[in-house]
Amino acid sequence: MKLVTWSLATFHATVFVLVIVLFGYSGGGLGAALSGLNTFVGLGLFVALWATTYLTTSRAVKGLDLVRSSRDRSRYPRRALRWGAANGMSFLAILGVVAIVAAISNTRPGQVPSGILFPALFIAPIALVVSAGVGGTVGALFGMIDLGLFALAGLAEQEADPKI
Repeated sequence: MKLVTWSLATFHATVFVLVIVLFGYSGGGLGAALSGLNTFVGLGLFVALWATTYLTTSRAVKGLDLVRSSRDRSRYPRRALRWGAANGMSFLAILGVVAIVAAISNTRPGQVPSGILFPALFIAPIALVVSAGVGGTVGALFGMIDLGLFALAGLAEQEADPKI
């Protein structure tokens, strides 16, 4: 099951980033948005997204047999929604910690880093709700895609062994 979880998490994180990049590129704002990032930061953000996606995907599929059990397939969409929301909030928390550490490290000694800390306290609750909504929506969408993939796997398994 670890290979399935790893595969799903990699698929989810990669497609999510690909869709964001394609929409950003087609809108023309990608260059300006990415101008402050370097390869190391971009890779770090992707690894953080993949790690949260792996952990939440493993919780969503834990104890389910999505290929053979229709009962488990009917339980999966709710789990995908719930753990997708948790993934969105987890990734936002990582981004928040990185932003706060960067703000603190970029302040001069004796100066209070209020430029980001105080607004973050007011924005964080709203951002968590939005990230839960976006994460839940994306999780539900990927959950439907996953169910289609598992249905195809079940058909291939039945074709290979008709006794199943």
